[in-house]
Amino acid sequence: MGGSVSSTLGAASCCSWGNSSSYAARTHNSQRATKDHGSERQALLGDRTHERQAATALSRLFETGSRVNFYEGDALRALTTLAKSDVHQLQLSAATAFSEVSAYDARAVSGEAISTVLALLGSAHVDVQRGAGAALGNLASNMENKRLIVEKGGLQHLVRQMMSPSTDAQANAAGCITNLAADIELKNAVACSGALAPLVRLAGSGNLRVQRNAAGALLNMTHTAEHRGMLVEAGAVAVLVALLEATDADTRYYAVTALSNVAADEGGRQVLWSTEPTLVNLLVEMMGVTPIRIQAQATLALRNLASDPRFQRYIVVRDAAPALLPLLLSPHPALVSAAAACLRNLSIDAANEMPIIAAGLLPPLTALISGNDRDAQCHALATLRNIAANGGADKQALLDAGLFDHMRTAMSASQCPPQVACEIAAALSVFAATSGLWLPIVEQGLCRNLVRLLRSPNKDTEYNACLALRALATKRMPEVFEELMNLWVVRAEPRSGLRAYILRVLTMPEYSSSPIRAIALWLVMTLLGCVRVDLRRRIVADCQLMAAVEDIARARVACLSPASSSSDTCSVASSAFSPTELVAVGKGKSSADDSHHHHHHHMVASPGSGQTIASELDSPRVAASCEADEEAATFHTWSLARQVVALLHKEPAAC
Repeated sequence: MGGSVSSTLGAASCCSWGNSSSYAARTHNSQRATKDHGSERQALLGDRTHERQAATALSRLFETGSRVNFYEGDALRALTTLAKSDVHQLQLSAATAFSEVSAYDARAVSGEAISTVLALLGSAHVDVQRGAGAALGNLASNMENKRLIVEKGGLQHLVRQMMSPSTDAQANAAGCITNLAADIELKNAVACSGALAPLVRLAGSGNLRVQRNAAGALLNMTHTAEHRGMLVEAGAVAVLVALLEATDADTRYYAVTALSNVAADEGGRQVLWSTEPTLVNLLVEMMGVTPIRIQAQATLALRNLASDPRFQRYIVVRDAAPALLPLLLSPHPALVSAAAACLRNLSIDAANEMPIIAAGLLPPLTALISGNDRDAQCHALATLRNIAANGGADKQALLDAGLFDHMRTAMSASQCPPQVACEIAAALSVFAATSGLWLPIVEQGLCRNLVRLLRSPNKDTEYNACLALRALATKRMPEVFEELMNLWVVRAEPRSGLRAYILRVLTMPEYSSSPIRAIALWLVMTLLGCVRVDLRRRIVADCQLMAAVEDIARARVACLSPASSSSDTCSVASSAFSPTELVAVGKGKSSADDSHHHHHHHMVASPGSGQTIASELDSPRVAASCEADEEAATFHTWSLARQVVALLHKEPAAC
């Protein structure tokens, strides 16, 4: 499975353009040049009346401070006249004018305007190229202009500019490509233009602007698996890892975010594992170094790496657990959520349990459950669920950290987010099956909360709540049966009790092929087999309930092979790295990888924004359990109904 992918670089936020002197200064320089160079003067004043008039008109517009639309009408015609001139100074005047105007006015322009700028970019003069490159980069901050630039062949010009000996030309070209690559529909055009190899080379430049803009462009090309793979093949990984130690904070941020995105893919993680032995150490160090956005992205990069079992243990061995503690305690939500997400994946490896506990991470993790950050709540619940699912989990450490106190607080909140409720139900389904944790669920009254979660409109929440009650009933302990009997019918609200829920599941058509019906029948069967005579008689005396069971038992169902009909097996949340398995109740683990993808999983956001969009594995992976094979689920239900009817025959008839 993949990890989360971070977002696109903002068009204007990344690029640093070369300095161009003002248009008026350029005009003055051209006039002075005509005095010093007779041939140049003759060229300007001889047979070039239109060019001279164009230069004069543009100079007047700049001197008066008039902000006309330079991209159309007479102004554009004058600029086009200068751009087509074979006189260096006139070309430079046009390039400088475009550079200055586009710095404050990057509106959508015509194809003619884009073509004029591209013509200047193809000039033989480096200073003209520099001005045109800056103008094109500014214009590329507009979505419509980006597509026009590509349609007019701008990428070919930009690739050539990246080969220029001028660092200003290189930086401007890389900055423009950064903006073009922010458009998801243009990424493939960028990749196919031959730009990736020059970008990788420029990212290793000793020039700060070149390095920063190239790193931004590489980041914006890491939003799809296909382009991430192309960057890996182009040798981007080694360069990006080297940039983690760059002096410029923006460059480090772009590099760590790009590497985090590369780590979202299995192939990318394989390359990072095989070729970059220093990466984990660098990322762990970056977690403790401001600014916050770099700390968060370094942590998320480790989160994505920890989607791979090899990295899970190695990251903890490199002292990541103690480094995560200050982040969990941080007042900044981005750091807290990133740290919790990282721990979610690290906790999958049972060997990491003791280092996580020894680092003092359990108290702040459990405290997140009752907090207000939805993502942090979900990641914390999943992490604690993973720890409990590990065979050697220190149950007392979880209890001492106030696990169930914080869960009860979260569930009693007037507006418990649906995603949090789903993670709570999934966690309780594991805790209910775990020795040392199931009894506190009963003693602290959480069974009542589970019955409430049965009414959730979210099928995954409902399924896991039902699974948790089944796991508790499996204990066949007096405390459990006492609690279930108290919840069988709630006098204050009869329709909200356990009995009303089971009857609805057994009679409503929407549950006919759902594994939830099988779990409900199994729960009834368990209660009929308990030592509490009063509870058994209460169930047997319920004519509606028994009629519903008998109707299911009489239903004609196609027989399946015995191998697919085990009544004692249910599917729970899947492992992060293998297909969902049918496993013993409560043994599922949860990972945080992405993806949105975010989001993707989108899926992506700008280096400047610091956003990370979680992918599909950030949401609870219980849906696969609910969506079991319909035919198999129906057979299980029918088989269990027959077993319940058989038990009924052993009790005195009541209906």
